[in-house]
Amino acid sequence: MTSMMRAWLGLIAFAVAGTMSSAAPPGESPGQQASAGRANPLIALFEAGRPAIGVWTGALAAPRIAKVLATSDVDFIVADVEHDIFDVPALHRFLLEVQDFSNRYRTEPRQAPAVIVKLGNRATFDPRYEIAEALKIGPVMGIWVPFVENRADLERVVSAVRGAETSALEGLRIPRDRADVWPLNPKGELLVVAMIESEEGVRHAQEIVDTPGVSAVETVHISEADAARILKMCLAKGVIPAIETDAAGVKAKADAGYKLIALGWDFAMLQRELAASMKTARAAVAR
Repeated sequence: MTSMMRAWLGLIAFAVAGTMSSAAPPGESPGQQASAGRANPLIALFEAGRPAIGVWTGALAAPRIAKVLATSDVDFIVADVEHDIFDVPALHRFLLEVQDFSNRYRTEPRQAPAVIVKLGNRATFDPRYEIAEALKIGPVMGIWVPFVENRADLERVVSAVRGAETSALEGLRIPRDRADVWPLNPKGELLVVAMIESEEGVRHAQEIVDTPGVSAVETVHISEADAARILKMCLAKGVIPAIETDAAGVKAKADAGYKLIALGWDFAMLQRELAASMKTARAAVAR
């Protein structure tokens, strides 16, 4: 490995680890405390009334990035295949690498970060085949669905998740009665996260939030007023509100009721940390 690559990976690890904080006892993270008895550590956190903090990635074909993320303190990773080529073998390897690297290289015992796959297919398309494949090829803890615009869209997604095969050789290996969506099935271990990101979705927000089987809702690309209104719907219905923010904004979002909080993209963290390091380095040699 080159010195540049080592520095690059170190920057990502520093950026991810630096954004994570916990009130848990030393050496024990919130996810580690809450995950007893659950295959999905996020559900354990939600049932304990605690937020989950994670990061987005599109670097599914980069084992070194998988290692950095797997050994960081994130509770979840969103594996985004919407904004890149949907490479099933790459996703397959990424899912297994997160588990393997977490088991081999974590300095403390805890479950691997939960991986949720963000679909390439929008809910307005027909994502059922993609859902079936994603849940079969590795230990996926949920599906993140872009452009949900009505209840029918979401019902199709929920049905596909509930009917998917998750007991393959390299799947979750959980009992069939738990291979279901939570909280529709209180024993379920799978999450369905619906994204409301269009005017049509906003118009049908209440029916989306009310759809049996939806675990969480994220609002993007809509007005602050609409996002605030949908947050209230989620809190009233017991649906987990999801949002993206930076580390400085986590407390305010958690206090507002958000429980599924992403810190953004891993590459953006790398860019920020690299820019800051280079600024310091340039200043040091400019004297």
